[in-house]
Amino acid sequence: MHFEARLWLFTAGFRWKIAWSSLVGLLGVGVGVARLALLGWLLGQIITGVPFRELVFPVCLIAVIMVLRGVLEHFRNMMAHRTAAAVQKVLRRSLYDRLMDLGPGFVTQQRSGEIALTLVDGVEQLETYFGRYLPQLLVAGFTPFVIFGFVAFVDLPVAGVLLVAAIVALFAPAAWHRLDTRKSLERERAYSAFAAEFLDSVQGLATLKSFGQSGARARLLAEKARELFRSTMWVLATNSLARGITDSAIAVGAAVALVLGAYRVSNNTMELTALLIILLLGIEIFRPMRDLRSVLHQGMVGKSA
Repeated sequence: MHFEARLWLFTAGFRWKIAWSSLVGLLGVGVGVARLALLGWLLGQIITGVPFRELVFPVCLIAVIMVLRGVLEHFRNMMAHRTAAAVQKVLRRSLYDRLMDLGPGFVTQQRSGEIALTLVDGVEQLETYFGRYLPQLLVAGFTPFVIFGFVAFVDLPVAGVLLVAAIVALFAPAAWHRLDTRKSLERERAYSAFAAEFLDSVQGLATLKSFGQSGARARLLAEKARELFRSTMWVLATNSLARGITDSAIAVGAAVALVLGAYRVSNNTMELTALLIILLLGIEIFRPMRDLRSVLHQGMVGKSA
C-alpha cells in the first residue's frame, strides 16, 4: 500500500472522478458478493437434492448479475482512462509553464533527451497511477470491511479470519516500501540516462561518424543499457517480493478459513451451505488485493517518474 502526497496535489479538480471510480469499484464488489453468495446458496441447494426446475430462476439471476458486473468493470476502466488523461493534461501544462518560467537560458543548458523524456514518457508512465492505482487503492481499503459486515451475519469466526488475512495482504507489503521506492528511483535514473544518451546519439549521428566516434558512443550506450537492465531486474525482484507477501497472506488466510469452516461444519455449528457461501466470498474479499498487486509495479514506476 503506497501513497504519494506530491502526486496527489495534481489531482485537484479531479478527485471527485477518482472517488466516483472507486465507488463504481465498490458497486462492482457488491455485485460480486451477491453473485458468489447466490452461487454458494445454489450449490448448497444442489447438494441437498433440490429439483433443477426450482433453481431455474436463481441460475438466470446469477447470469444477469454476471453481465452487470462486466458492465460496471467496463464503465470503471473507461472512467479510469478519461481521468488519467485529464490529470496528465494538467501535469503537462504545469511542466510546460515551469519550463517557460525558467526561460531559454535554462533549456539551452539541459540535454534535449532529458527534457523530452520528462515531458513525454515521464508523464505517460503516470497514467496507471492516476487512472487505476489510486481508485484501486481505495477499493482495496474498503472492500474487506464491507464483505466482513456481510460474512459476519453468516459466521463471525470465519469472517474474522478472512478480515485479518485481507488486512495483512494489504498492509504487509508496505514493509518493503523503502526498498521498492529506492530501486524504482534507481531504475528511473538509469532509464533517463539511457534515453537521453540514445536521443542525443541519434540527433548527432552524422557528427559522430564524421569524427569517428561511432564505436565509442556505441560502447557508452551498451554500458547504459546494461545498467538499465540491472536496475530493471532489481525493480522486478523487489516487486515480486512484495507480491509474494500478498500471495502468502491470501493463501494462508484462505487455508485457515477453510480449516476453521470445515471444523465448525463437522461440529454442527455451521451449515454446509453457509460454508460454501463463505468460501466463495473469500474469492471476492481477496480480489481487490490481487488487482492492486497487478497495478502496483506500474504505480511504483509512475511514482519514480
